[in-house]
Amino acid sequence: MGKNIVLIGLPGAGKTTLGKLLSEALGFPFIDSDCYIEERTGKTIPELFEAGEESFRAIEAEAYKEIALLEDTVISTGGGVVKRNENIEALKKNGTIYYIDRPVEDITHDIQISNRPLLKDGLKKIYSLKAEREALYNAAADIVIRNDKPLEEIVAAIAQQHAAQNNE
Repeated sequence: MGKNIVLIGLPGAGKTTLGKLLSEALGFPFIDSDCYIEERTGKTIPELFEAGEESFRAIEAEAYKEIALLEDTVISTGGGVVKRNENIEALKKNGTIYYIDRPVEDITHDIQISNRPLLKDGLKKIYSLKAEREALYNAAADIVIRNDKPLEEIVAAIAQQHAAQNNE
């Protein structure tokens, strides 16, 4: 069995979209950590945040410990995965971490188009998160992938790197 492919990055960076495409291309199962947490707790992420961010981060950390035990799985993480070192340590045990680095302008363009209530304060919030987390994402990443090309090219690049790392 091989390593997991773990995708980290800002909300709207393309982790879930790329994760699903990678899953199809490689024939691996796909897990979105937010969906996993919602299924496990029976509550939505916003509902869990109502109890406070620290409470949510504790639930999230337990979920990452469980998810990290999987093999040959594509894992899309929540944007705040890097806020606790224990999350990255768990995911690195059997995973290669890819930081999906997408230009903020592209993120905000997509959010406006799809009208998602992803970030309450919009552009300002995304820039704030980028400033707060970029060094953490870079430190956690085994490989940085710039999401500014066609998705098929990015999927092919990650699949090729994954195969090389697993000597397939």
